[in-house]
Amino acid sequence: MPEEKLIGPVEVVRDENGYWYHPDIPEFDEDVEAWKAWLDAQGLKVVGWHMDSDMEAHPYWEDGAPHCLGWEPETPPEYNWFLLGIFDTDDGPHVQWARREVAP
Repeated sequence: MPEEKLIGPVEVVRDENGYWYHPDIPEFDEDVEAWKAWLDAQGLKVVGWHMDSDMEAHPYWEDGAPHCLGWEPETPPEYNWFLLGIFDTDDGPHVQWARREVAP
Protein backbone atom coordinates (compact mmCIF):
# COMPACT_ATOMS: atom_id res chain seq x y z
CA MET A 1 0.00 0.00 0.00
CA PRO A 2 1.45 3.42 -0.91
CA GLU A 3 2.25 5.79 1.93
CA GLU A 4 -0.44 8.43 2.40
CA LYS A 5 0.65 12.02 1.80
CA LEU A 6 0.52 14.15 4.93
CA ILE A 7 -1.26 17.43 4.36
CA GLY A 8 -0.06 20.77 5.63
CA PRO A 9 -0.42 24.47 5.02
CA VAL A 10 -1.08 25.63 1.45
CA GLU A 11 -1.92 28.97 -0.09
CA VAL A 12 -5.51 29.95 0.65
CA VAL A 13 -7.40 31.68 -2.15
CA ARG A 14 -11.04 31.97 -1.18
CA ASP A 15 -13.71 31.84 -3.88
CA GLU A 16 -16.08 34.66 -4.84
CA ASN A 17 -18.34 33.77 -1.89
CA GLY A 18 -15.50 33.60 0.62
CA TYR A 19 -15.34 29.80 0.85
CA TRP A 20 -12.32 27.53 0.50
CA TYR A 21 -11.46 23.87 1.07
CA HIS A 22 -7.97 22.37 1.39
CA PRO A 23 -7.15 20.76 -1.98
CA ASP A 24 -5.46 17.69 -0.42
CA ILE A 25 -8.46 16.50 1.59
CA PRO A 26 -9.95 13.36 0.01
CA GLU A 27 -13.66 13.18 -0.84
CA PHE A 28 -15.56 11.48 1.99
CA ASP A 29 -19.11 11.95 0.67
CA GLU A 30 -20.29 12.92 4.18
CA ASP A 31 -18.92 9.69 5.70
CA VAL A 32 -18.05 10.96 9.18
CA GLU A 33 -16.32 7.74 10.25
CA ALA A 34 -14.04 7.79 7.19
CA TRP A 35 -13.26 11.48 7.90
CA LYS A 36 -12.33 10.69 11.53
CA ALA A 37 -10.18 7.73 10.46
CA TRP A 38 -8.37 9.93 7.94
CA LEU A 39 -7.74 12.61 10.59
CA ASP A 40 -6.33 9.93 12.92
CA ALA A 41 -4.10 8.56 10.14
CA GLN A 42 -2.88 12.10 9.48
CA GLY A 43 -2.26 12.70 13.20
CA LEU A 44 -4.41 15.85 13.09
CA LYS A 45 -6.29 17.67 15.80
CA VAL A 46 -9.15 19.78 14.39
CA VAL A 47 -10.93 22.80 15.84
CA GLY A 48 -13.68 24.81 14.24
CA TRP A 49 -16.54 27.21 14.80
CA HIS A 50 -19.39 28.87 12.96
CA MET A 51 -19.33 32.44 11.68
CA ASP A 52 -21.95 33.52 14.23
CA SER A 53 -19.32 32.97 16.95
CA ASP A 54 -17.28 35.81 15.44
CA MET A 55 -19.97 38.07 13.95
CA GLU A 56 -23.33 39.18 15.31
CA ALA A 57 -24.64 40.49 12.00
CA HIS A 58 -23.92 39.57 8.39
CA PRO A 59 -25.88 39.61 5.10
CA TYR A 60 -25.80 35.77 5.23
CA TRP A 61 -28.42 35.87 7.97
CA GLU A 62 -30.01 39.24 7.36
CA ASP A 63 -30.58 39.03 3.59
CA GLY A 64 -30.04 35.33 2.83
CA ALA A 65 -26.79 36.14 1.00
CA PRO A 66 -24.90 33.01 -0.14
CA HIS A 67 -21.51 34.30 1.01
CA CYS A 68 -19.35 34.77 4.08
CA LEU A 69 -17.40 37.72 2.67
CA GLY A 70 -16.01 39.94 5.41
CA TRP A 71 -15.51 37.03 7.81
CA GLU A 72 -11.81 36.58 8.52
CA PRO A 73 -11.55 33.83 11.14
CA GLU A 74 -8.42 34.15 13.23
CA THR A 75 -5.91 31.32 13.49
CA PRO A 76 -6.14 29.61 16.90
CA PRO A 77 -3.60 31.06 19.35
CA GLU A 78 -1.38 27.98 19.67
CA TYR A 79 1.31 27.30 17.06
CA ASN A 80 1.25 25.30 13.83
CA TRP A 81 -2.46 25.50 12.91
CA PHE A 82 -3.34 25.50 9.22
CA LEU A 83 -6.65 26.02 7.48
CA LEU A 84 -8.67 22.97 6.40
CA GLY A 85 -11.62 24.93 5.10
CA ILE A 86 -14.22 27.64 5.27
CA PHE A 87 -17.48 26.16 4.05
CA ASP A 88 -21.24 26.43 4.33
CA THR A 89 -23.22 24.06 6.57
CA ASP A 90 -26.85 23.73 7.61
CA ASP A 91 -25.93 25.96 10.57
CA GLY A 92 -24.15 28.60 8.48
CA PRO A 93 -20.54 29.21 7.43
CA HIS A 94 -17.99 27.16 9.37
CA VAL A 95 -14.20 27.25 9.65
CA GLN A 96 -11.91 24.31 10.45
CA TRP A 97 -8.26 24.49 11.48
CA ALA A 98 -5.88 21.57 11.97
CA ARG A 99 -2.49 20.90 13.46
CA ARG A 100 -0.44 17.75 13.61
CA GLU A 101 -0.51 16.32 17.12
CA VAL A 102 1.24 13.03 16.52
CA ALA A 103 3.41 11.66 13.79
CA PRO A 104 1.29 9.00 12.05
